[in-house]
Amino acid sequence: MDFSFIDQLCEEFIERGAFPSVVVSVYDKEGTLYRKGYGANEIDGKLYPVNADTVYDVASLSKIATTTMLMLLMEEGKLALNTKIADVLTEIQSRPNLYERLKNVDMYQLLTHSSGILDWYPFYVQAGKDFYDVFESFIGDTEIQQGTVYSDMNFMLLGKVVEKIKGKPLPECLQELKETLGANRLEFLPTDLSNMAPSSYGNAIEEEMVAERNLVFENWRSKEVPVLGGVNDGNSHYFFGDVAGHAGVFADVDAYERIGRLYMTKDYDVMVQSLKEQEPGRGLGWQIHEMFPAGAGHTGFTGTSIWVSREKNIGAIAFTNRLFFKDHEGVLTMEFRKRLSQAILEAVQK
Repeated sequence: MDFSFIDQLCEEFIERGAFPSVVVSVYDKEGTLYRKGYGANEIDGKLYPVNADTVYDVASLSKIATTTMLMLLMEEGKLALNTKIADVLTEIQSRPNLYERLKNVDMYQLLTHSSGILDWYPFYVQAGKDFYDVFESFIGDTEIQQGTVYSDMNFMLLGKVVEKIKGKPLPECLQELKETLGANRLEFLPTDLSNMAPSSYGNAIEEEMVAERNLVFENWRSKEVPVLGGVNDGNSHYFFGDVAGHAGVFADVDAYERIGRLYMTKDYDVMVQSLKEQEPGRGLGWQIHEMFPAGAGHTGFTGTSIWVSREKNIGAIAFTNRLFFKDHEGVLTMEFRKRLSQAILEAVQK
């Protein structure tokens, strides 16, 4: 099967300045159909070309790892979609504002982003405090969000659920998933920084978001130093020490291809249903969007994405580092993702 159009597409977007590097993997339930890296990253005046094994900060694709760990726990009967979050995370019960807001929220609502929790809050403006205490400090002053509202906080809580049920820290839980998948690079807190793509320079976008909310944080990373091996996401980095259910995972495309193949091949009811629309634009942990035809997917703020289609037996992983520019904040990569998945689908249907 000819996938040469991927070369042209990736080179076009690199030339347009959408991202300095990208790795793409195309797969079906039997195996890898195509995999290649494009572009290079400049660090201290030296160019480092990427290859098929280059590791990226996957940002919100961490939510798919968290989702997968939850799906497996549900298949084992240790958790259910209607399990109330406050029944698992009993720390919520002693905080009246938080408990009032979350007492009826269950796993389904957190996974579909229909929990009513606001879209974002910089926990790190209260760095050093307990997670639940910070949550308690602002949740009572926020309106209940109607419908589906994408919120990192849903998956901060779900990461805590994984830890609580498994009885071990999230990095150890992810290590178990890595071993189950037979993956090579899927981890929090990477120690091997070789063949790793830098994520960004500082957190310019989040600095603006914090200022817009009239909040104060003074410990920002330098905009002159590449973020390499540390998580771009502010809450994950500055508050959670690079380990959280919503962001913090580093991986190569092979690891996420293995996750995608798990959803293609396993007939677990909850995993099959997770790829189908449950709420507008949302599956269980997954996004339903035209970028991901005949299936589901997810995106990461750093420019990463995963696409899975059980129906068409096809999927793709695309890891970019769209924020790694000193002279601009990067551009959204929705057009790239949409064109990539649609072209792949057309190719396999010929």
